[in-house]
Amino acid sequence: MTPVARRERKKNAAREQIISKGIELFAQRGIEATTIEQIANAADIGKGTVYNYFQSKEEIIVAFIADIERQVQEKLRGFDAFDGDVDDILSDFILFQFQLKAPHYQFVRVFLARMFGHSDQLLPYLVEMQKSIDPPIDFLFQTLGDRGLIRQDLDTPELILAFKTVHLGLTGLWAMEGPPFAQTERVLRLQMKLFSEGLKAGEAYEV
Repeated sequence: MTPVARRERKKNAAREQIISKGIELFAQRGIEATTIEQIANAADIGKGTVYNYFQSKEEIIVAFIADIERQVQEKLRGFDAFDGDVDDILSDFILFQFQLKAPHYQFVRVFLARMFGHSDQLLPYLVEMQKSIDPPIDFLFQTLGDRGLIRQDLDTPELILAFKTVHLGLTGLWAMEGPPFAQTERVLRLQMKLFSEGLKAGEAYEV
């Protein structure tokens, strides 16, 4: 391994450690009660090193969300191999995200409480998160459209917004219910069946 590759690996490892320990502490203590110094201590690095990667606690959360969405994008690369109805595809898309978030369940609860309680403070970071969240959803619906599974006359940004709104409500249910999330999956599949009715190719609905 070259010195450059070794340095890059160490940088990536440090970044991952900061995110991992930060999310753990947020889940345990809450976002506001956790300090950068505590995250640095938990990651066994200097406080200044944390600031080399992230300028705030919220930036750590944005990076965490972005990393999850990258895994979602990896999953969608094999999308053409997926079979089933649109509602099943959409349900599996959301369930896969829940699967990725399940190990961080307590953090998701803390984050949702912070988001709904202090949305004004988080707004710039929520906007930044959308840059990671929107592309996989856009790709999902573009692919469904290319395969002729959904109608083509819908405005894509509005469709994404509608889907994210339903997704957010389901995430709230998932966070409140807790493992094994049986009720969440039942409601999710029903919601996606209803949502998909308005997406059927060859049909049009007034909005």
